[in-house]
Amino acid sequence: MLSRARARYQTVNNVGAVTGRDPIELVILVYDRIGDKLLMAEAAIAANRRAELGELVQQVVDLIEQGLVAALDHERGGDVAVNLGRVYAYCVRRLLHANLWRDVVALREVAGLLAELREGWAFIRQDAAAGRVLAS
Repeated sequence: MLSRARARYQTVNNVGAVTGRDPIELVILVYDRIGDKLLMAEAAIAANRRAELGELVQQVVDLIEQGLVAALDHERGGDVAVNLGRVYAYCVRRLLHANLWRDVVALREVAGLLAELREGWAFIRQDAAAGRVLAS
């Protein structure tokens, strides 16, 4: 019963977190959640909690695949979408390596790559909020 209630709360919490947000803000939110999960995964390695590490890595992979890869618009995004897809695929491979070998360096590499991308999206959002139009 408690488990079911917790799952329901999490669903409501997630819906509340995304309601009324613009698409770029949602992408940034996914990057933020990934960053949080990667920090937790690093702590799981340090504490030798292998099962927790596996769960966290799977959550990050899901966020990448369902949140970032799924949001790519290959029709309008062209080379940018293709290259982001490649970076995301690389990150997933490194995460699987990190999980298998309990490799903090691999986790930090992924965190760094995705933090840079997050920063880029934040600049795009800032430009859009300021009314600047991106060149096509």
